[in-house]
Amino acid sequence: MIYLSGNARGAKIRSILSSIIHSETIYVECLNKMLQYKRAIHATLGTSQPVIKEEEENTIFFKIDELYDVHTAFLSDLKTIVAHEGGDVLIGEPFKRLADMFDLYSAFLHNYGQAIDTVKKCSANNPQFKKIVSTIVVNLQTEQSLTLEDLLHKPVARVQINALVFNDLLRETPPNHPDHQPLRQAQKIIQMFLNQFNVVNQRLPTESNRNLRRMVRNSFIVELVDGHRKLRHLFLFNDVIACAKYKALGRDRIDYELKWYIPLKDVTVYEESDTSADLKESSPANISQVKRNLRSVRDQLTLEANGVRTGDKYRRKLADLESQLVLATPNLVLRLGNKANNKTITFFLSSDFERTQWIDSIMSLKQKCTLPGANTINSLEVTAFIVAMQKGMKTEMGSYLMRNTNDESLLVGDLHMGVQGLQGLEQPTDLYICIEVDSYGHYFRKATTKICRSQTPMWNESFMLELEGSQNVRVLLYEEKERPLLRAKYILKLSRSWLTETTQTRNLKLSETLELTATFRFVPGEQCRGSNKPGALFGAKMSQVLKREKRDIPFIISACIREVERRGMLEVGCYRVSGSASDLAKLKKAFESDAYEAEQLLREVDIHSVTGILKTFLRELPEALFTDLLYPRFFETFSKLTNNNEATRINELLKIFEELPPANKASINLILDHLIRVHEKEADNKMSLHNLAMVFGPTLLRPGQTQVKQKDPLAASTVDVMAQAGILYCFLQARIKKD
Repeated sequence: MIYLSGNARGAKIRSILSSIIHSETIYVECLNKMLQYKRAIHATLGTSQPVIKEEEENTIFFKIDELYDVHTAFLSDLKTIVAHEGGDVLIGEPFKRLADMFDLYSAFLHNYGQAIDTVKKCSANNPQFKKIVSTIVVNLQTEQSLTLEDLLHKPVARVQINALVFNDLLRETPPNHPDHQPLRQAQKIIQMFLNQFNVVNQRLPTESNRNLRRMVRNSFIVELVDGHRKLRHLFLFNDVIACAKYKALGRDRIDYELKWYIPLKDVTVYEESDTSADLKESSPANISQVKRNLRSVRDQLTLEANGVRTGDKYRRKLADLESQLVLATPNLVLRLGNKANNKTITFFLSSDFERTQWIDSIMSLKQKCTLPGANTINSLEVTAFIVAMQKGMKTEMGSYLMRNTNDESLLVGDLHMGVQGLQGLEQPTDLYICIEVDSYGHYFRKATTKICRSQTPMWNESFMLELEGSQNVRVLLYEEKERPLLRAKYILKLSRSWLTETTQTRNLKLSETLELTATFRFVPGEQCRGSNKPGALFGAKMSQVLKREKRDIPFIISACIREVERRGMLEVGCYRVSGSASDLAKLKKAFESDAYEAEQLLREVDIHSVTGILKTFLRELPEALFTDLLYPRFFETFSKLTNNNEATRINELLKIFEELPPANKASINLILDHLIRVHEKEADNKMSLHNLAMVFGPTLLRPGQTQVKQKDPLAASTVDVMAQAGILYCFLQARIKKD
């Protein structure tokens, strides 16, 4: 693009300014005329027959005097610039000063609808006022007469004119010209203003506030009402916060029933993050039971997907369970107060990030909201605006749970995440990491590190994150302050393409300068797939259990191992200490009647009860996993080869191991690999290889009943126990050497 310079640009700019001065003069005269009428009306307030009330006067003429002062000064600056003839001109600073005053226009536009409504109301109630404001002669050459409503629209129209003026001036200003930077900044300010208020190329309607109010945030949220959780939709506008009941009217149709609203000037935010202790919640839902029921229903839907018709009742049941889970799961508290009636409103959210966003948005808007018309907001007005904005809203309308049970992009299992160190800080700062995981489209806080103050913080903390239909991990870096400050955010896409059961290290670029080192290991989950015909589990033959469950490994073995690795690896004596007798009885009943209930119960009981029920199951098998048939050969091979021939003894034992039935080998391999991982945490759990071998040797290896009868039990028991522990120790040693 070719730009004019020197005298040529100066002449062009002066021509544009002359046009601006002409329109600006008319605008200032209109503002002055409104001030004259304001003063005349104000003079009647002290009489016995005031034209209107003082509050009505303030609403109608809100910010007019300040706009008059700003534009009078701006007009004077323009006239001074044009008065200097010849050469180039500098006009950037006056226009930048004007743009910086656009907070006045923001306030004016917020109040515009109230002002027009007040003019109409006063005109309807007072014929004298109607006569005064219906024909106002503006002191111009044309003697044009305008109504007060027309005059009040002049600032709105001026916003559009100013936007066009800035575009014209920038087109005539080269990028290297001193005016370019201030004009560009001014243009950005006005453009942001126009985008916020949606006033480009249209006159603001006088019938509603639609173009005056803008929606800042909206989302589904859980509100605590009289001790009960209710699903709500929260709307935050730039002058009011409103809460509505969500009503679904079909797949693609929704409606909202307004429950309450509070002008922002009356809102108080209670920022304490943990206030759940004093909440009085009536009949809280049993989340574990809801999840058990939900998995059972989803299994039925899976059968239908595979060709078995189950009817619509399971879909209706799933929808009901889904709504229960949506209400019951969020546990992060957000409290708002209403200064007008001293009431407190309690919400529950699931995400720290979203809670912080709500608080920051409300606090920021409260600082800017000083509108005199806020007291006149009514429920009909708020409802009408929500309806008007409904089509353009983007909200999470999708299902909370996975509808397609075969969606491979949704991960189920355990993600072991290690938060290591952070690089790139300029100075020592108090920082902590918050980790959130999405579950079928909704983020939940899963873990938080300790606070670390350093220029190169090292947390070295490990977390087990349960994935339930997950696709992303959200990493939030906070600076510890009176109000935690979000310093950086990073979303990591989860995928089976890179997540494995082997630990991997990744460097997460939180910002241009900050990089976090983290480790990841993913253990896929498994469906319970419990039989619809529960049967005996404890004391049943291995082959019967596998046939009934249609598995390669009994569910109780894999489920218990998963739970121990989830939360018991650091527990001192995790396989040595006995569990609660009552918990063991509950678990035993659950595993034999309802796999879903058993899986949830495993997460609730003490970890020693989890290890205890696993040992009980293995101990009560009619035949040990190493089999009655091969036990004598294991025993004989171990006994005849001394410790001096350890390598030979291990090799011979491994040869016999290969003769075990495939199902037995699969279960033994899973258990051995697990015991190695337990041993790796020996510094914390005090479970050495010898300890583990002593616990599991007699459980996995034991002679059959016929073999026991042929021996003296007392004489053989000690020898057998030592040999059983020794044999298992050899297999554990073989695993370590192999790795």
